Amino acid sequence: MRTLISLALPLVLLVAACSSGAASGQAGIVGPIWVAETIAGAPVVAGGDVTLTFEADGRSGGKAGCNSYGAGYQRDGSKLAFEQAFSTKMFCSPDMLMAQEQAYLDLLSHVNGYQTQGDKLILNATDGKTIVFHKQ
Repeated sequence: MRTLISLALPLVLLVAACSSGAASGQAGIVGPIWVAETIAGAPVVAGGDVTLTFEADGRSGGKAGCNSYGAGYQRDGSKLAFEQAFSTKMFCSPDMLMAQEQAYLDLLSHVNGYQTQGDKLILNATDGKTIVFHKQ
């Protein structure tokens, strides 16, 4: 019996360590401010910072380049989906900022998954486009 326990214990500890590592990677998106680098392959317009934060209660939000926004989100493993975003309605100039903001919010509504790579967060959309962020 002792032999069985001494053989099983390392296996149980290994499985627990792997499981907690996966969970902490997922939890790692909650809390930091994520700053967008590219939206659908295009670099973020200078002066039009796009940010995203995740709260543990299923809320997210940030700056869309010009306006502030918020949206609920659901996460299951590497799957991620956002509810329809709401935002303030300020006008911004130049027009590139407004176009970037609209592209970002549209793409955010089509996100279906994510991955992290070091200090990067990559949101994947259903059409294959991505939004790439780095931790602030």
